[in-house]
Amino acid sequence: MELDSMLVKQPMNLQKPISSGLALSAQIAQIFQDCQYSISTHKKLSVKLWNIHKQSCVADRQTEFQKTFLAMVNRVLPVKKTEPASERVAKYVLTYIEYIYNQGGRNEDGDGDLDMDMDMDMDKEQNAEHAIAMDLVEALVRNLIRGLVTKSKAVRYRSCQLLSSLILSLGEIDDELFQEIRSGFYHRLHDKESSVRVQAVIGLARLQGSDEEDEEEPVEEQLIRLIQHDPKAEVRRTVLLNLEKNNATIPYILERARDVDAITRRSIFNRTLPDIGDFRLLSIGMREKLLSWGLNDRDEIVRSATSKLFSYQWLEHTGGDLLELLERLDIMNSEIADKALMALFNSRWDIIESLNFPPEFWNNLTTETIFLARIFAAYCVEERKSELLEDKFPEVSKLATYIQQYSEFLNSEPADEIYDEQEFILEQLMLTCTFLDFSDEIGRRQMFEKTRALLSKENLPESISKHAVDVFRMVSIREKDFCEVINEIIIDLYDNGDEEASRDDSFHSAVSSVSEEERHTDSSSVSMNSEETKKTLHDIKINLKCLHLTQCALENVEGTLKDSITLSSMLDTLVRPAVRSHEAPIRERGLHCLGLFCLLDKDLARDNIFVFLHCYNKGHESLKTEALHVITDILLSHGEEILEAENGIGLPMMMKLLERGLTVDGASLLQIAAVQSTTKLLLADILHDDEVCLIYEKNNMY
Repeated sequence: MELDSMLVKQPMNLQKPISSGLALSAQIAQIFQDCQYSISTHKKLSVKLWNIHKQSCVADRQTEFQKTFLAMVNRVLPVKKTEPASERVAKYVLTYIEYIYNQGGRNEDGDGDLDMDMDMDMDKEQNAEHAIAMDLVEALVRNLIRGLVTKSKAVRYRSCQLLSSLILSLGEIDDELFQEIRSGFYHRLHDKESSVRVQAVIGLARLQGSDEEDEEEPVEEQLIRLIQHDPKAEVRRTVLLNLEKNNATIPYILERARDVDAITRRSIFNRTLPDIGDFRLLSIGMREKLLSWGLNDRDEIVRSATSKLFSYQWLEHTGGDLLELLERLDIMNSEIADKALMALFNSRWDIIESLNFPPEFWNNLTTETIFLARIFAAYCVEERKSELLEDKFPEVSKLATYIQQYSEFLNSEPADEIYDEQEFILEQLMLTCTFLDFSDEIGRRQMFEKTRALLSKENLPESISKHAVDVFRMVSIREKDFCEVINEIIIDLYDNGDEEASRDDSFHSAVSSVSEEERHTDSSSVSMNSEETKKTLHDIKINLKCLHLTQCALENVEGTLKDSITLSSMLDTLVRPAVRSHEAPIRERGLHCLGLFCLLDKDLARDNIFVFLHCYNKGHESLKTEALHVITDILLSHGEEILEAENGIGLPMMMKLLERGLTVDGASLLQIAAVQSTTKLLLADILHDDEVCLIYEKNNMY
């Protein structure tokens, strides 16, 4: 039935006002008229309508009542959801259904003196009322099911809305009717109107757990499909909030933290994760992903929600124990733990004030405690709270002593888990020192000596030596002194390696001589071959160690190559031979160091550009990748004129290099490097959009 245009501006005029003595249909219409004005009157109107309902049954006019009731409901179905009166009528229908269900199923306590006949009369009355309610509900449900397949989107929406809400009030219903309801919701999941799909999701969510064992299309699978593939964020968000959370559904729910819609992503951290409960129920990998997705999100609201979740709720789950929280993140292998802890410090000043780092703390460091200290130091430097860092941390001279104490593990064999933990502790300790103030001369000198001794250790892991070189540069007064000491350390490493190799050669020569004279077997040659391999591996290890120190030193140099004789010596005696080495690892690292030298001197870069081009053209994939990175950095540092020298090396050749890298078959490191280089050169305005587009058009890469 159509409503006249006046319904858009005022409540629907279902029927003109009548007196209480008028016909049944008029009385029902009057109640529906009154329910449009205020929700507060719905309970009173439900009592009134229930009395009329019972009287109609007594007068054998139940069919007329149902027909009139459904007619009133049908009047509201075509009205758009933006009309407030229609919403109030829909709520009244639901209120009335709930009311008559309660009336039909109530169980009032009788008086102890009532006889059995009175109890039986009450039971009969309740059963009769329940039957009346069920008849009306079944008629209403079937009427709404028919509305699910109409052409009018307003009718489909309102029918789906009422039906999904009625499910909460329904008791035991016929299996056939239940299947019709579920089938109707299934069809509405594919409705072209997102508002209808939302209501269908709400209805189906309330049917979760009702599937038969042999059900072909379980409700849970339908909702999972929708949360993954529905194009409307509103629908995905509705599934997210209504889907039952269990081991099967949680992975699909949590992956919505990468949804394209910011509100949906925020809902994961604001509502879904708190509903799941203790974060320790999630795997470590899932915790890592959630924090990484949330804290690195492009939307500030999502980042804030993630920070609040980690800083308050997750910390509360561990009883306020910050160290246990860090332990649950597996910080030795975590890539987001530092950012998460920094976010906690930014939002929880009370935690910062409660932190203390007494001598007992430093004498019994664990992976969690040293990580906590390192992030605390980083926070103080970033927020310019140097006084707080000085108050909480020990003196630099004491930290230098701790470095010596925790470097003693290097004298043991790297074969157990404790070794890895000690390596992590020393690495974090060196990182912590990069945030310190070395204005204290006594502390600076002690740190200088301890760091120099640490760098001289042959088996010092590269992850530690990089930070040790950074600290060593900070405690070095002049850059010249820094370069000279690093060069001395490199020479000492070479000399120690040669002495050890000489001792091994002398010993094995004697063993070989005895073997030839006494046994005349091939065992001596096998032993020599084994020792030669061992010596070769040792030489490679020493070369890689020295090249790594050179690389770390060059990354801390700001002067020019011409101003440092030491750097020139390192270039000639270490780097150039490494570039010509037949060992691939040495050649790659030597090429990287040569590229760093070229960044310090433009003439050196121009002279060696052919070397990098040759490595790109003739080398294996990893060498090509390194060469492309170096060429790109040289262009960014010295400009495109570095390619415009004689011999015809210009931008066209660079474009060919990039084209070869971009068109490599399969996703490889070289292709990734080519994309990165192209992007950098575009941002630096060395390449232009039309040149890059020409490459893509030529190779059909769009």
